[in-house]
Amino acid sequence: MGIRAATLALILSASNALASPETDRLVDALGIPALIAAFSIEGMENGASINDGFLNGQGGSVWAETVRRLYDPARLEEEVRSAFAATLDDQTAAQALLFFESDLGTRIVDLEVQARNAMLNDDLEEAAKSAPSAASASITEFLEIRNLVERNADAAMAAQVAFFAGMAETSNQNDPLPDTEAQRALILAETERWLRGYYALAQSPLSADDVAIYTAFWETEVATALDDALFDAFGNSYATLSFGLGQAAGRLLPQNDL
Repeated sequence: MGIRAATLALILSASNALASPETDRLVDALGIPALIAAFSIEGMENGASINDGFLNGQGGSVWAETVRRLYDPARLEEEVRSAFAATLDDQTAAQALLFFESDLGTRIVDLEVQARNAMLNDDLEEAAKSAPSAASASITEFLEIRNLVERNADAAMAAQVAFFAGMAETSNQNDPLPDTEAQRALILAETERWLRGYYALAQSPLSADDVAIYTAFWETEVATALDDALFDAFGNSYATLSFGLGQAAGRLLPQNDL
């Protein structure tokens, strides 16, 4: 499972709740539909890597359809809207909208969407991660305030565990699950480097004052509640998605010489 696919996944778990006007607007204001589209592209690439690495390239139409269904952006967006209504109260959503529907908030989201799309290109991603601004004090402060490195690394590790658990459930393989905890240092390092590159790219057109205002927003109670809701939902949904991928891969393993 690729770390890029798990980082900033921006996928929420399914819910029976109906999206409220405030939470629905917040989904749009955060640029989540566009971020989901980028995640879906990476998911399809991840599926191809799993096919090559675990299924000897023999997954065929069954595997392709499974990956397409799990990463379908329309399905994922519907889940996002339902999950927001279930995990975030209308008052918090309305207060968050005061920032994200402002001129500065709108501009920041546009820049983050542009940066997310740029990070789909391997050359642009490497350039962003290697830029001097990626090591700036303002990026460090932004990541630390939101605890983004730890939270995204935890999501990546949980997704890997879920994938292998799903594979073990449906395959004839009795090998012990990989020790993902032993990979934690590497996952943390790779996650931090990706996040630094991403936010350096997204925030580079902003003034120092704009970055300071944005960072200060994430220190508020409203933003903390928003982040908590996002990461709780992201983690649960991505683990479920990864478990489904593992199950599908496990069913196809007997067809291979693994």
